[in-house]
Amino acid sequence: MGLKLVLSSLLSGSLYARISGPLLARRGIWLVSTSPDLCIIGAGTLGIDLALYARRLGASVVLADRDRPEPGDAAHQALRMASLVQSAKRAQDMRRAPELGVGASDFKLSAKQVAERATRLVENRLRATSPEILTAQGVTVMRGAVSFVDGRSVLVGDITIKPGRVIIAIGGAPAVPDIPGLGDIDVLTVDSILENQRKLTHLVIIGSDNAALEQAQLQRRLGAAVTLVPHGPLLPEFDPEAVSLLLTAFADEGISVRSGARIVAIKRRSQGIGIEIEIEGGEREVLDASHVLISAGRKVDLGELDIAKARLKPGATSSRTIRPVGIAAGHDDWSAARAHGRTVVDALLGRGRTNAAFPVPRLVETEPAIAQIGPLLPNTSKARAGDTILRENMAENDRAAAMGSDRGLVKVTLDGKGQIQRATIVDPFAAELAGTLALAMNRKVGLADLADLPLPRPSLFEVFSRLGENYLAARNVSTKGQGGRTLRRRLGF
Repeated sequence: MGLKLVLSSLLSGSLYARISGPLLARRGIWLVSTSPDLCIIGAGTLGIDLALYARRLGASVVLADRDRPEPGDAAHQALRMASLVQSAKRAQDMRRAPELGVGASDFKLSAKQVAERATRLVENRLRATSPEILTAQGVTVMRGAVSFVDGRSVLVGDITIKPGRVIIAIGGAPAVPDIPGLGDIDVLTVDSILENQRKLTHLVIIGSDNAALEQAQLQRRLGAAVTLVPHGPLLPEFDPEAVSLLLTAFADEGISVRSGARIVAIKRRSQGIGIEIEIEGGEREVLDASHVLISAGRKVDLGELDIAKARLKPGATSSRTIRPVGIAAGHDDWSAARAHGRTVVDALLGRGRTNAAFPVPRLVETEPAIAQIGPLLPNTSKARAGDTILRENMAENDRAAAMGSDRGLVKVTLDGKGQIQRATIVDPFAAELAGTLALAMNRKVGLADLADLPLPRPSLFEVFSRLGENYLAARNVSTKGQGGRTLRRRLGF
């Protein structure tokens, strides 16, 4: 016992302080395995989720914590954003209260309190994945700078481990485009704006992705004037019909979207910021802004891991034993990143691609929200040979009408057997509706089966039973029509 105490004292400032996890006590000396089945680099939410998933599969796992938050931690960003969105929605609901027969009343919106609530929510969730809890669940957590020694060895702090497989789950910093004058001003990013506790006067957003549109509506509802300059097509991975519905909602809320425009220069002023944009036709215009937000994706720095020492092939960032996931693999959406990451864990541990087939909805967290399931075709208004496109207007749904949601749709593409191939949903509850459709697609439940959903009334999910009924009706009419034509031919008509 004395030897253990001496060893603990010697290591208290370095090794002992950087390792937590299941330790093996052998003759009074504490040991830690340096040859785990799997090492996951990056202790953000994704890395933790995959570490716990691998443990449930029976693998020994080392989680390499770089001793700092992973930038762009998708799950925590999504949770913080969801909290801010809900606060802004409450403010918008109060503005729209007279439309539902509720008298208008004055209210005070505190940007500081809104931000503090979001921070508390994330901090409470962080406690559920503390090192002590991970330790209790069998994950070895090692803290310190992380780098590759060679293709089979990883250095974590002062300790070299030789894992059987390595997953890189580090985060990525917001990318900043090359725009003249941008470096002369203080720019907000999709990360830093989540910490903002002040009301913004006029926010100009540069970007065309999910985060750009989500922030545009959020900041407008929190009291800022907002101008969005996309610098490219808006939401190119989403159905243009759905994007058009969202832009109509934006216009009603007073959000200016300068489609087709690009920023040619930014000038710092004694008060505010001058932004020169070029619109279609070559004309130029100057916007007066108080703040500028950049939403142009993320970039991952694998160089700080000394990835070159892993002896990968030129231009490659992965091998049979080393695989990137999350932002490092091009997945900045939390759901998509987790689904891909678990597929990678399955593959590295020899379990096949068990998670690969499940369709993961892509979501724009606006109001109405947009959910896209399945690959988007080049021309979404036309079906391929053998496919059928069906749509339902959510304004005709009793529950949606009662809620005052007058915009929305569900559009599905079916193959010749009535199986759902892809879907687009525009509705405040698009995420929940999309989850049901994704499950139906994964379980090979045809649209005709959804016609018999046992639902209370009114219910948003009635839209699925209506789609199923419409599909059955169209199929029956088509069959009868074909029979009638055959009969007429036989009778010589």
